[in-house]
Amino acid sequence: MFVQEDVPTILQEFVQPRTINQNMLINIIIDQGPKGEAGKLFFEDGINLNETKEIRIEFLNILKIDHVWMMPNLVKLKLSNNVIETIENLDTLIHLRELDLSFNRIKIMENLNNLTNLEILLLYNNEISKIEGIDNLCNLTIFSIGNNAIEDWEHVLYLRKLKKLHSLNMSGNPCTKETGYLDYVFAFIPQLFYYQYKIITNEERKAATEKHYRALQTLEETEAKEKEKIYLQQQSEEKLVFLINAYMEYLDGDYLFQQMFANDKEGIELSMINEDTQNAYEEYKESFPLICQELCEFGVKEHETRMNEINLFTNAINEGKRVSQNQGREIVNDIQHKKTEILTSVKHLLKKIVGDVDTTILEEISQKVQQHFDEFNDVITDGWTNLMSLEIELHEQIQDIIEIFRINISDMVDSCLNTIRGYFLQLRNREAEYNDTINGLILYYLSGFGDDLNIQSHLVNLCGDKDALNYNLANSHEKHLQVIDAWEDKILNRLKNWLEEYTEQLIK
Repeated sequence: MFVQEDVPTILQEFVQPRTINQNMLINIIIDQGPKGEAGKLFFEDGINLNETKEIRIEFLNILKIDHVWMMPNLVKLKLSNNVIETIENLDTLIHLRELDLSFNRIKIMENLNNLTNLEILLLYNNEISKIEGIDNLCNLTIFSIGNNAIEDWEHVLYLRKLKKLHSLNMSGNPCTKETGYLDYVFAFIPQLFYYQYKIITNEERKAATEKHYRALQTLEETEAKEKEKIYLQQQSEEKLVFLINAYMEYLDGDYLFQQMFANDKEGIELSMINEDTQNAYEEYKESFPLICQELCEFGVKEHETRMNEINLFTNAINEGKRVSQNQGREIVNDIQHKKTEILTSVKHLLKKIVGDVDTTILEEISQKVQQHFDEFNDVITDGWTNLMSLEIELHEQIQDIIEIFRINISDMVDSCLNTIRGYFLQLRNREAEYNDTINGLILYYLSGFGDDLNIQSHLVNLCGDKDALNYNLANSHEKHLQVIDAWEDKILNRLKNWLEEYTEQLIK
């Protein structure tokens, strides 16, 4: 009778649920690596897990995935036919293109979204009830999740978003037993070429599409609107980044105007007293952003001008280096050429020293060799001198270019700062005009009540007398100026700081 004691120790270890560890990985690599002489050559430098591209960890009763982070360059990982319950510790395998987790005990699709290069994902024969967690797998081409516990059809529209998905296997899931499921898949995942590894025919696709024509049309319209919304959002974000770089963010609309009234309850109430004040507010709301828009357009043009100046400067520096390097190469090549000629001459002279040579001839040869030696020293000295001259010349040229650029960019920024101050002066003047206009309109409105100010109760504290009106108008005006001044200071300081930092970098 077979009893536990009869099981060899190694088999007992195999039967017990296991966790992947470093030793296991090394043993598997050795076992799956080349054998014989090829194996000796392959393993002579030891096992480098970091260079492993492919590994099969199958039929080993693995319960916990671990230590695979030691193989960050894995391209193919097979973990099928184990007892794995949780997908984990795969985040570092960003180069992975194929992952096989079939025949395990996985219930939840998780920790896969970081594997953005994954092309093949096999989850056949697990306990998964919902397809999820693979939104970022934009390269997924083959997906097998048959023999699981998926009941609803929600996954079809979810998989529709994976535009490179060409092969899908859903066989054995409860959802596939419902009438019309295949048509639904064929109609709503148009990028599929294969289902259950069989090609989807044009007839099947056409029939499915006709069956769901109206629903498809509605969905496509919704997707088009969503795509347009995303596109506009991206355009808006890109524009904002550009304006931030130009120090002009939020000045292309009414943001600054809204900021002035954001914490000015009294100012808003004063603007709403009657139709005249409301009209004055609306006019102010239109004219103030126009000045901001002009300022924004000016700032953007100045930013582009600065960038063009920087590009011209960079090109001039690079051109100077290029010319100097080419001249340096010519000098070095000339040295090499003369060196070759001198060495050739010396070799010819040395060949004459064979056997017994007359002392006079030997002395003559020695003198010629010395002459060649002196000549070579002169070549080296001249070459060094010429190269150092080039270096000094380049250094002086670069210094001159930097100084010219520094003056140009400083003048450019100073001029820009003055113009920006002018625009903000316009904004303050426009604010003062509005404040005076509101003051005059409210005084005129109050004069209609005579000495007995029988105005609405909620306006008594706001403008019941001249002192209250003056106080609230002055307070509102001050709040607006604080917003304008703070915005001006922010732009001016950022531009000044940029110039200072850029100049310091040039000096370094």
